[in-house]
Amino acid sequence: MSSDNWRTSLHTFADENREVYTITNVPPIINIAPIDEAEVHTNFNVGALLRPRINPNSFPELPFVLSRDPVGDPLLSRLCLDPAGIVPTRFERGWALADNIRQAWIRLESGLLHVSEILLTSTERSPCGTYGRYAIRDQAHWPPPQDYGYREIHQSACAAQRSIIRSHVAFRLLVARCSLAVALWLFPGADDDGMVRAVVTTRYDAEVETVVPDWVTFLKRQGVPHSWIDALRDSLLTDFSINLRVGTVIDPPHCECLAILPVLRAAHVPIFVQWRNRSLIAQFGAALPFMKVFAPRSPQEVDLARQYPPAGKPRIVFLSRCGEIRRLPDYSAFDDKTPPFGPYQLPHESREKFFMRRERYSSDQARQQATPQSEWRRQRQALANAGMPPFRQSRVYLWVYAQVLYPDLPPHWLDYEYRFPIPPAAYRSLWMTHPPSCRKYHSYYDEWDLWFPLGWGQQRGDAADLEPGLLPSTQGPRASLTVSAKSIWEHNIASTVGEEQELLIATPEDRDIRTIVLPYNLRIWYGLRIADTRTYDNVDYQKFSQRQALLFAQNPYQFPDDQAILKSIAGWTWAMMEGQLQSPALQYTWDLHKDHPEYLLRKGVADPHNSIVMDQHRAPMRLMEHDDIGRWVQVMYEKDPCTQKWSIFTSALGALMLVRCIDRVQTSLDAILILVLAGIPARTGIPLDSPPSPAVTMTAPPFRPLRLPYRQRGERPSLKDYDAYCQRVLELSRRPHVRAAWLKGGIVWRIMMEVTGGFAGDDGDMTFQDQVTQGPSDAVDHHEPVTMEREGKSFYDDDLSLAELDIISGVVRVYTGVGAQTEDVSWWPKHHAWVNGSSYTGIWTEMDEYWFNKRLRKIYEDEAQPLNSHEWREALRKNKGTGRLMMAVDEQSWRFTYRNFIQKTNVEDLDEIYSDV
Repeated sequence: MSSDNWRTSLHTFADENREVYTITNVPPIINIAPIDEAEVHTNFNVGALLRPRINPNSFPELPFVLSRDPVGDPLLSRLCLDPAGIVPTRFERGWALADNIRQAWIRLESGLLHVSEILLTSTERSPCGTYGRYAIRDQAHWPPPQDYGYREIHQSACAAQRSIIRSHVAFRLLVARCSLAVALWLFPGADDDGMVRAVVTTRYDAEVETVVPDWVTFLKRQGVPHSWIDALRDSLLTDFSINLRVGTVIDPPHCECLAILPVLRAAHVPIFVQWRNRSLIAQFGAALPFMKVFAPRSPQEVDLARQYPPAGKPRIVFLSRCGEIRRLPDYSAFDDKTPPFGPYQLPHESREKFFMRRERYSSDQARQQATPQSEWRRQRQALANAGMPPFRQSRVYLWVYAQVLYPDLPPHWLDYEYRFPIPPAAYRSLWMTHPPSCRKYHSYYDEWDLWFPLGWGQQRGDAADLEPGLLPSTQGPRASLTVSAKSIWEHNIASTVGEEQELLIATPEDRDIRTIVLPYNLRIWYGLRIADTRTYDNVDYQKFSQRQALLFAQNPYQFPDDQAILKSIAGWTWAMMEGQLQSPALQYTWDLHKDHPEYLLRKGVADPHNSIVMDQHRAPMRLMEHDDIGRWVQVMYEKDPCTQKWSIFTSALGALMLVRCIDRVQTSLDAILILVLAGIPARTGIPLDSPPSPAVTMTAPPFRPLRLPYRQRGERPSLKDYDAYCQRVLELSRRPHVRAAWLKGGIVWRIMMEVTGGFAGDDGDMTFQDQVTQGPSDAVDHHEPVTMEREGKSFYDDDLSLAELDIISGVVRVYTGVGAQTEDVSWWPKHHAWVNGSSYTGIWTEMDEYWFNKRLRKIYEDEAQPLNSHEWREALRKNKGTGRLMMAVDEQSWRFTYRNFIQKTNVEDLDEIYSDV
């Protein structure tokens, strides 16, 4: 989608009656038919709930109601169902909601009530302050869901159905109440003098939270279970992005809660302010200075807005700002020929047509699968037939109407079906709410498709009445608890609030520790080929004769044991480490020496120049996270198809390894798989004149922000915490641009292989093969330059942010005991710590694999904990000589590729490249 930054600015518009409004945090569609107090109490329905209410002098949570269903939200997915379509279960004493759903709703209600009351009754300590708290202190809140009877047994199925529907609506308001409570702790309100306090609110950051949010710290001190805090931070409930909330309409003379408008504005809640005459603008601007940001910017904007009242069908509203007019909704941003479509779905393809197309490939897939794979597939199918929920590594998709995800679609696309990917943390909740008739499993791809009954998710209008009298007739609306009653409430509710992990952490398919089979890298990586074991007098064979296997990061049991060969390897190592490149010790040991019998470019064998073209590039400097590679070798193949736009970039050692494998590598597609299988850093860059601009795309689903967990000092993470970490990595891995993680090599690559199960199968295929080999994704917002600009162009590829790399390494933020300060600890070393380690070789080695499996085993046995940066630095301090040897060989490999593959004549170019590394 295009950038939504303009939506946060103030705009002016007029309705059909030429009444003037200003709008901040502009929603996708403006439906200015607000509900009033009487409608709330007499004829409340779902359509009204999704419209902004005028002057929220009671029920202050109404502006925070989510404007769309929480599809794929781990915490709220248990509410993502059609309450009218649920058939109550028959019990001995009557009818009620099914046990599993009822228990899940009870836990959700208890947790949300507990959290919201703790925060709402303590806002004097928050950035909102006492003035903002007083603005809503005496306002009533919507009754909790339990007041509508979903926990009870009913005498008839009809009565049970009514209670389920009403309780489901009450849950929407309870979620909104909790969002209100968090917002009051995140954003500043107005002071007594009407000024907004200068409180730093950048602590709420969708990418990196550099300061612990106040509400997180406070809930920790109040003893709220950390699983609840983690779940809240991962939920839409605490996501204050644009286009998520219903909003409110303010008539300033009749509104009693103006003091919290700055909070709503900062939380990206749509705020409509009606200005009945121009005198109101001056009056409220003088009395309440914070209201100036909600007033029209000039009389000209008011006049311009009145010249363009809403018109057309569908209804178009015209927004005025700075003398310009903007249409809303603006359908010109969409390709009129291509509706939204999800992963592996074709444009215009319905769910039934998708299933039919997929089944056509089943017979071909059955013939291609090896026997172990067929057996594994049959086992998965048997578990699915037995009703087992999806495992963690399975993929789950939910078919919804496109309007649920994209509310401002052109009208003729609103009812198109969209295949939405579900995060692993939401698997159990969605599974529980979907009957077997609305599920379908495909064992070849290990993926589930879920859907809702016909009619769910379509645009709800006022006709979708839930019957009058939603509020209980026996009691009035429940007000927020006073501080004096807080202790009694907390005692009753907190006793039912426990760790919320059962539904949020999917079952791992197994805890087997698998070993990646690695090629013996002395020959293909270092070019060591012992053709003759003769010795020379001027070579020091003793200096590097001890612990040679560790120097090459190899398993000692698989290292050569012939003493003559070991002595030749020691001589080669001495020559490389000491820079004795003219030493005779290299003549019969290194295939880059032109006198070696198996010289890499010797005559009589296939000439690599006939199939490979190379170039050298400098990598741009990174101020934050960076790789160890300061320069890249570009590798291209003569047999690459002309339609292929991307080229391979790898290290000099990686480029020469591809030359050594030329008999089985004929194209860039073969080459990138060889590099990825060995954990070697690589990129698939495309040349561009300038950084790519954000593009309008309807193929990528909107991704929710992923948060890192917080823990108290001394709090010991458990195996469940590790499982939750794996779920975050799995969810991240399914975003198109995260293909970059496999191309990073090193520890990032190995974590992705382990968590996603992306091991090479019996037929040589990998689960991530398609992602890696298709070149840069369409997520241009995540494209970063691979090379420095040359002749007006740079190469770009997908890259990961610091926050995404932290998620992959399993960062947990732990309080240090100094205020709200935290320290990063992680289950695995961070990327920069790994590539800067003393034993990093640029390829995944046998000793790396041994170390990884040993630590993973300790994690599974609950004997390993996350480590901080200092502890990781010590843990990765193995053999300093290993890194030095790799750097020496890489330097000579770089020079070899230049001399033999790069067509340059100006020696200054080479010197310039060396000087910048």
